[in-house]
Amino acid sequence: MLNPLIAASGLLMLLAAPASTPEPLDWDMVAEQLQQQRLTIHVPRVTFRTTTIIVRPARPVALVEKKADDCVKMEDLAGFSVNRFDSVDLVLKNGALLRAKLGNDCPALGFYGGFYVKANKDRKMCAKRDSIRSRSGRQCAVQSFASLVPAR
Repeated sequence: MLNPLIAASGLLMLLAAPASTPEPLDWDMVAEQLQQQRLTIHVPRVTFRTTTIIVRPARPVALVEKKADDCVKMEDLAGFSVNRFDSVDLVLKNGALLRAKLGNDCPALGFYGGFYVKANKDRKMCAKRDSIRSRSGRQCAVQSFASLVPAR
C-alpha cells in the first residue's frame, strides 16, 4: 500500500519545481499550414418556395451588363441562376447580380444542380484564373464578369 506521506511529498515537489515557459507559436508556420488546406465551396442554386411572395413590377425589368471587377469575394456569394446558355448569374449577399461568362465552348446548362469553386489563398473567384465545377464533374473557366443593373 502506498504511504500517503510519500505521495503528498511527491506532489509538493512537482508544485515547487519551476515551470518552464511554453515556446511561443510561430504564427507564420501556422498561417502557412492553414493556407495549404484546400477548401471547396458549394454555391447553391437560388430557388423560391411556394410560401415566398414575389412582387413583380407591371413590366419586367430589363437588365443590362456593365463592366465589373475581375474578382468576386467567395464570402459574398449567396446563390446563382442559369438564365443564358453561356453564363451563370451570381446572386451576391448584398442583392447585386453578377454574370460569370463561361464562353461558347462551355454551356451553362450543366450547372443547374449547383456548382463548386475551389478557394485560393486570396479567397476570391477571379476571371481568367478560376473555374467552376458542376456536380457531375464538368469544369468551365470563368472568362469574365459583368454586373447586371436595371436598364434606364
